Amino acid sequence: MIARILLILGLAAPAAAWAQPAQHCPWLNAGTAARILGAEVTASIHADSNWSGSCRFVAAADPDASIEIVVGKSEDHSCGPDASRLTAIGNSAVLCSAQNANGRNVQTVSGRVRDAWFHVAIVRSAKEQNRAPKASDASHSSPIQFLAEQVAGNLY
Repeated sequence: MIARILLILGLAAPAAAWAQPAQHCPWLNAGTAARILGAEVTASIHADSNWSGSCRFVAAADPDASIEIVVGKSEDHSCGPDASRLTAIGNSAVLCSAQNANGRNVQTVSGRVRDAWFHVAIVRSAKEQNRAPKASDASHSSPIQFLAEQVAGNLY
């Protein structure tokens, strides 16, 4: 009996060692992304550290709706000179809205915390564009600003 238990434990231990732990986005959790998008999400995470990487959350019920976060050392945003300046969200934060090549609405906030530049985008599907955005929290004016606050806060 003891030999069987040792055999089972001996086979289970290497399998557990090979198992990869689930990756987590350092700047936003899947629950918050699901609340903003209004559906369960799947995540793609490529984070080297808290200061470099990317996370993408896609709504399971609507693959056209997503949240994208990129953090790195270089300023890389698509907002032009007409972008709205935001205060109290890191440094040099700007907000802009545009349509992507597929005709979907993309809201973007780009800014900086210390030496890290962040870029947060919400891509809305065609059916979501005509609806009012979901409230993320009663104290915040828009879901994109709420997300930018979350990312900037996690970079401090």
